[in-house]
Amino acid sequence: MSDRMERMERKGEKNKVARAVLITLMALAVLGLIYRIGCQAVTAIQERNRDIKIVQFGTMEDRLSAPAVVLNQEEIFPAKEAGRFENLVKEKEKVSKGALLGYFITAEAKSTVRASKAGVFIRSTDGLEEVFAQLNLAEVTPEVFKYKPHATFLERPFQAGEPMYKIVDSLVPTRLLLSLPMDEVDFTVQPEQKIRVVDDNQESKTGRIVEMKQQDDDLLMLVQLDSFYENTVNKRYLAIDIVFDSQTGFLVPLRAIVEKEGKKGVYCAVGEFTKFKAVEIVKQKDDTALVRGLDKNDFIVTNPPARI
Repeated sequence: MSDRMERMERKGEKNKVARAVLITLMALAVLGLIYRIGCQAVTAIQERNRDIKIVQFGTMEDRLSAPAVVLNQEEIFPAKEAGRFENLVKEKEKVSKGALLGYFITAEAKSTVRASKAGVFIRSTDGLEEVFAQLNLAEVTPEVFKYKPHATFLERPFQAGEPMYKIVDSLVPTRLLLSLPMDEVDFTVQPEQKIRVVDDNQESKTGRIVEMKQQDDDLLMLVQLDSFYENTVNKRYLAIDIVFDSQTGFLVPLRAIVEKEGKKGVYCAVGEFTKFKAVEIVKQKDDTALVRGLDKNDFIVTNPPARI
């Protein structure tokens, strides 16, 4: 390649670099101008003593904490005579009908123990299985939440008739008996209403209210979950949260909502001006409303007068 060609090629490369730098500088200038205009617009509105904030998307719920009694379908299997039970299956292990559970040992013999039904094997009982076997809500009082479980002492020999283990039916949806203070229920609650249950580990289960009644200052509810709740197989009492209603949308202060020409809405900052946007109020709690009709990048005036 000749010297002249090399010089021309180097000149072309320099021109490309120069053009790229020029385009970058122009883009930065445009962005800076937009930012400056935006700042001036917000400043102009704020100079009129208006508070501006970007709208936030979130969730609003009717949610209460409550104690719960676990009502799984479970069957106790007692010892037929005095002796010891040595189980071969683990606690909370699922077993099929006819599966070998272990051996029952007496002074004279050792016999096999097999599952008479399928389900989840639980080595200990709490003494409350029969109390809650056929629960009738009409007869229930808040005292049931104070019953004390009495776990089976597993190491000593069993006497005839004493419970050795139980099997929980994992094909039947779990039921929960709940108690809520009436003065905390400031929203609609009714039978067949869909709910969501959240435990201490933030595991969530859906279900519905089967039956309910007011007992003195408490609201007692029988809830059936949509499926078997495996974490409850060896528990009688739970501390849970109940979500009765959950809505998503934009969260705005109630003071930001005004009425214009018969419509509820908010004022949004657009350049140096404001624009009224009609909204649908989906839910409100305390001094906040959850609305629909806004966009995620809207700047709302949080302290508007009746008219701007």
